[in-house]
Amino acid sequence: MTKSFSMRWVIALKAEAKEIIKQYDLISFDHEGPFPVYKNKSQDIWLTISGIGQINSSAATMHLFHKSNAKPWSVWINLGIAGYEATYGNIYQIDKIIAENNSMVYYPSRTLVSKIPYTTLLTLDKPRTNYTDKYMLDMEGSAFYQVANKITSHELILVLKIVSDNSDYNVKNINSTKIERLVNQNFSKINDILIGYHKLSSEETKRHTLSENYQKVISNFHFTVSQKNTLNNLTKKWDAAFNGSNLMDEIKRCKDAKSILKKLNTIINNNMIDWEKN
Repeated sequence: MTKSFSMRWVIALKAEAKEIIKQYDLISFDHEGPFPVYKNKSQDIWLTISGIGQINSSAATMHLFHKSNAKPWSVWINLGIAGYEATYGNIYQIDKIIAENNSMVYYPSRTLVSKIPYTTLLTLDKPRTNYTDKYMLDMEGSAFYQVANKITSHELILVLKIVSDNSDYNVKNINSTKIERLVNQNFSKINDILIGYHKLSSEETKRHTLSENYQKVISNFHFTVSQKNTLNNLTKKWDAAFNGSNLMDEIKRCKDAKSILKKLNTIINNNMIDWEKN
């Protein structure tokens, strides 16, 4: 089971969340705020229950972002039930989301190939039962994605929906027990796809991790916030170009942050030109 990487779950209903809470050993963290929040002991997996609707979903996503101090490499997951003219209980990965209220269209990443098929999701303001096989029907997906896309890379956003009602399965017959069973039956597929997202998250972690060269320079010189961002980018290029060799020898005659950045820019640009000539 994939348990050892940063995940943030935004789920509308407690019944939808129960299996996830169980599988990842989540415990209650804060029920005094606007949305219940759960986390595991290592505090890398967090979950919030938003309630139904787009306003709740977007607010809960941002609430969890701040409450959990989510990192740029965290995977954000929206899991829930949806109406769809397809086999009851099937799970789908969403690669296109249409917001009915404003006609906005979003395209979640299709970077990973999994056993879960793709389909389109139409997010509504009110429940509807005019089912079609063109798209699933829910009330949270677009709002979740819109917020999540602002706080992490779109390759790290996953929207999963399970068929809970259609022309053969009346929405009035949905209850907590059936919802819990639907998630339980699909958990192995959910876990399988998360293995792939674990790899993506690991790659993103490396990209955001501050290099040893960066930390050495920062500890010896004063940099403004903007200069730190520039230095971070330059040290990553340095590490890639010179295999992480110590750059302190190159900047030992520099007197301040400005001269260091200028020196690094010159060295890296010259190195890039040399590569182009070869």
